[in-house]
Amino acid sequence: MYKNIFSVFLFIFFSTVHSQKYNTEFYNTDNGLPQNSVKDIVKDKYGFIWMTTENGLVRYDGINFLVYKNFPLNSQRFTYFYGNIEKDSIFTGIDYGNKVLLHGKYPKAIRNLKKIQNIITKGNTNYFLYCSNYNFDTTQGGSFYMNFKNGRYYIKENALIYASYDSGAEENLKIKLIHTNIPKIFVLDEQMFYIDSQAKKVRKIEANKITNSYTSPLLTDINSKIFWNRVNNQVFILNKNTFYTCLYEKGQLKVTRLVQIDLKGNNLRSVYYDQFYRKLYLGDGTKGLQIISLSDFVPSKRDSQTFPSVFYSTLPYSDSSVITPSGDIYHRNGFVGTKNFKNYTQYFTDYDDKGNIIIKNERELRVYQKKSSYRDFVLVSTEESQIKDFFYDENRYYMLTIKSKIHGNTEFNGMLTLYKDKSFGEIEKKFFFNIETTKFLKTDNDHILVGTINGLYKVSLKSNKISRLATSNNLSIRNIVRTRDGNFWVTTLGKGFYLLKNDILIKMPCDINQNLSSAHTILEDQKGFFWIPSNNGLYRVHKDQLLKYAENKNYTVHYYRFSKKAGFDTNEFNGGCNITGNQLKNGEFVLPSLDGLVFFDPMKVKAYYPQNIYLERAQIDDKEVYFQNRLYATQKSNRIDIFIDVPYYANTDNIMIYAKLSGVPNAKWELIGKNRKFSAFNLGYGNHLLTIKMLVSDSGKFAYKKVNIIIPPYFYQTFWFKTLVFLGLSFLVYLLVKWRIGFLTRKNYELEKIISLRTKNLSDTVENLEITKIKLRKEIELQKKLIGTITHDITTPVKFIAMITDEVMEKKEFDQLRTEKVFSSIHKSSHQLYNFTMTLKEYADIYYHHRSDESKLYSLYKLVEEKKILFNAIAENNNTIINNDVNKNIYTWISKNILAAIIHNLLDNSVKFTKNGAITISSDIYEENIILMLQDTGTGMDEQKIEYYTQLQDNIEHEKLLLQKYGMGLHLVLQLLQMIESKIIFKKNKLRGTSFTLILKNKKDD
Repeated sequence: MYKNIFSVFLFIFFSTVHSQKYNTEFYNTDNGLPQNSVKDIVKDKYGFIWMTTENGLVRYDGINFLVYKNFPLNSQRFTYFYGNIEKDSIFTGIDYGNKVLLHGKYPKAIRNLKKIQNIITKGNTNYFLYCSNYNFDTTQGGSFYMNFKNGRYYIKENALIYASYDSGAEENLKIKLIHTNIPKIFVLDEQMFYIDSQAKKVRKIEANKITNSYTSPLLTDINSKIFWNRVNNQVFILNKNTFYTCLYEKGQLKVTRLVQIDLKGNNLRSVYYDQFYRKLYLGDGTKGLQIISLSDFVPSKRDSQTFPSVFYSTLPYSDSSVITPSGDIYHRNGFVGTKNFKNYTQYFTDYDDKGNIIIKNERELRVYQKKSSYRDFVLVSTEESQIKDFFYDENRYYMLTIKSKIHGNTEFNGMLTLYKDKSFGEIEKKFFFNIETTKFLKTDNDHILVGTINGLYKVSLKSNKISRLATSNNLSIRNIVRTRDGNFWVTTLGKGFYLLKNDILIKMPCDINQNLSSAHTILEDQKGFFWIPSNNGLYRVHKDQLLKYAENKNYTVHYYRFSKKAGFDTNEFNGGCNITGNQLKNGEFVLPSLDGLVFFDPMKVKAYYPQNIYLERAQIDDKEVYFQNRLYATQKSNRIDIFIDVPYYANTDNIMIYAKLSGVPNAKWELIGKNRKFSAFNLGYGNHLLTIKMLVSDSGKFAYKKVNIIIPPYFYQTFWFKTLVFLGLSFLVYLLVKWRIGFLTRKNYELEKIISLRTKNLSDTVENLEITKIKLRKEIELQKKLIGTITHDITTPVKFIAMITDEVMEKKEFDQLRTEKVFSSIHKSSHQLYNFTMTLKEYADIYYHHRSDESKLYSLYKLVEEKKILFNAIAENNNTIINNDVNKNIYTWISKNILAAIIHNLLDNSVKFTKNGAITISSDIYEENIILMLQDTGTGMDEQKIEYYTQLQDNIEHEKLLLQKYGMGLHLVLQLLQMIESKIIFKKNKLRGTSFTLILKNKKDD
């Protein structure tokens, strides 16, 4: 009996697989994670991946990381997951014992419930919940506990205690369980297993009794690292950079190799394997998340640094390998060997009827003989032609060639050659094309399709006629393919691909990104799917969809795209050769690309479509809300974003989600982008039905979700309000009728009010006119006084000139001194008379323009700058600098002519009396006034003048003007300031010079 038990213990399942191609993605704080320590990973029942970090919980749907933190807890440092996925109850704890429940796709902080405690106390010992390989931060000798259906296990360093729920009895199993602070126990399918490293056994424990033992070298290897998670029910072994899965099936442990990867310097904390999507999730303690996608596509090539990895034409060589024009042989695991073919081009290779391999260079063919194992070859001359394509039937060879129209030119003629038999000997007939030919295919015993760079032609072998298909204009033909159902398909360069039916080319729809506009070829698998390589990815579509589209152009064709993430080393496949893809006898397809030959079994490659779609999150004017079936918003909401949550972990190009919102004009299906949200703007009140549909299968089946967007009306948009308005309007009509009766009375009253108002307006006008009259009178008085003074002062020089002339006339002779004195007196009097006259004219001009011109807004700085430029030459002659420090942002309505005259006179006065100094003009704003200051460092104005001008300004109407004594300049300035209701302050500087401060009333003249 013991021998039989021992034999059972030795019986272990251990299986290996071939090397696995994989693609790796890394995520950290740079691209979505809140923190670089991923401690545990779990997938909930809805399909979302959850991760714990030291800065919150993360939900991953395959494209977006949704971070949850700021829970009402004293820490956001989460540790491990535990609970039950099927019951939608997944818990996670933090370092301080608090918990968060994952339920219904969202996390929620909960109280410390007794049934789900992650730390319990028994006696004086704290026991930590043990549910994964999580690295506990406990002291040496830490203890743990595990709950099972019928009892609880207490794990100590040298003992395992089992307490039954029914009897309460405790059983003690003395075994050394804890190594380096971590128990050597894992749970699989709710069965406890203990790794006995000394005995190199794995023990199964039930009710604290060892009930079975297994030999598993990888599990008991001290170099193995075990990762397990009870909530995921997964166990992994990492040994020498190779991951293995461990399953418990039919009472046995089954270890299976998963993938070998380079994990140098890793700090792995958690592992999760998604068997459906074939993705391995690795949580690192410092480097974030690593996602390893296992692939059914294998790029095969030699060392790319030594040998080129660009491939074109290939031939099936064995059941599982292909051969290239160079003679190199490849299978899915890489390079096999080579036949060392010479003088070849990559764009052509083919078999003849005897299995010989044909390769070409520019002017000849080399036919490598099968009977010599392709060591010997026979040369076949093509003269000046280059072969493009070749095939044979039961009677003869067919060859398609091109020949340069002019030597060295890039334009070619084409030729179709038919040989008499299956040899390159005697030619039976030729067909010539005045254009470069690319591909040909025999459709039946009488017809051959010939593709060119500008159209598709049909050749009749009986009538020897060539006809061009009318629907092929401007099409550069790349390939012609016949599928199992007898249909012919044509691929083109840049114009898509076509179905040839009744000599008419029917264009097929392109993919969303227009990559199929330059499809290379079409390979059909056993299930009727077409595999179409392009310059940007590999596409799969069932031929039934294309045939339905050919019958009904409104039918929507959905293509499934495979990209580099599926296992290629490049998205760009190659074409333009005679054979663009192979189907091997073992069922594998082989496609040439820019970086390797891509091997895959189309019957094993899985197309992933999303299954679950959730509409539960929205953002209304930047505020996130959660809802169930109904979303409430207001008419004040400018934008509503509804998030479409889809857990999908394959190529996101294959998520086809459409949305349609009812209740809006021209509602139609809209394709949702990769951001997976639908946006609505400024919706009116009412119940708007949003329908979302998502493609979930190759057959074109959709899953649907609907959401009611409810926007309540304003009170005035409700039915009862409209009813009240109707009643109110009816009552208003009654009131209007009643109002008509008293209309005349009210009309008279209103007329009286109008008359009273107009009378008041007239009184105001008269009052304004009276004020204007007073202003005009004052101006006239000032003008009279100024003109009278000027006139009085003019008489003195005139009288003096008259006296001098009389004296000259009476005395006939004068000595030279007297003559000079007389002429000097006449000159001074005349100059004085001229100045008085010019001043009078200047004042008249200013007054005229002031009354006639409209006020305009202008820059005070520019006005001062103009005057500065005018006096610069004189100032420089006096070695004086004029500084314009006026604020450039000050604009004024003050009469430009008057202000210009004022500044001119003041600046003229300063320039005259300032030598070897500086004149500074600055500005300021005080309340509604502009303060303009002019300071010079000249001889300065004496106190007597300052007192005179100050008194004159205060009482200009009554003071006598001393023009002869003080000149006209400042008198004119005072007069002009009166006209613009402004003032000037004269001040003698402390050191030297005078300051003039203008207080200008900044208003627009009426």
